[in-house]
Amino acid sequence: MSDGPTVARPYAEALFKLSSKEDKTFGQELKFLSVILRDSNLKTFVSNPTVSRDEIKKLLLSLLPPDFNKNLKHFLELLAENSRLNFFEDILEQFHKLENEHNKVLDAKICSAFELVEEQQVSIKDKLEKKFRKKVVLSCVVDKNLIGGIKIIIGDHVIDGSIRRNLEVLKNSILTS
Repeated sequence: MSDGPTVARPYAEALFKLSSKEDKTFGQELKFLSVILRDSNLKTFVSNPTVSRDEIKKLLLSLLPPDFNKNLKHFLELLAENSRLNFFEDILEQFHKLENEHNKVLDAKICSAFELVEEQQVSIKDKLEKKFRKKVVLSCVVDKNLIGGIKIIIGDHVIDGSIRRNLEVLKNSILTS
C-alpha cells in the first residue's frame, strides 16, 4: 500500500494553491467535507471494490449543498477518480501544515500532569512565540503519567521537562555508572 503522506503531498499542495484564490468560506467548506468523509458508512461504501468511481462521485456530490464551492467539488471528484478519498485526512493534515507555515503559525501540544491555569498557558505561549518567532496555537492535554512538569510537542520538536523524563535520565545514569 502507498505511503499516506507521500500520496497526500501533491494533493495538499494543490489544495493549498487553490485556497489562496478563494474567500473565507473555503475553510468552512473544507471542514464540511472533512466531516462528510469521516463518516464510517461512507468510508465503507467508498472502499467497496464493487462500487464504481462514477457511483462514488455521484453520491459524494449529492451530499453537498447546491452552492458548494465548485473548485472543492472538482477536487473531491479528482480524489474519487484517482481512488484517493481514503487519503483525505493525510491531505488535510499536510494542507494545514502548509497553511500554518505560510501564516507563520505553530501548533504546540502541551502535555502536563495537571490542568494548566490560563496564566501558565499564556506564559508558555509567549515564551514559545519568542523562541520560534511565530504565532503559537496551544492545545493542552493532561497526562497523569508525567507525574509533574510539562512536555511540549511542536512538529518534530519535543521539549520534555516532565518529572517522569527526569527520573528516566537519573535511572539511566545510575545504571551506566
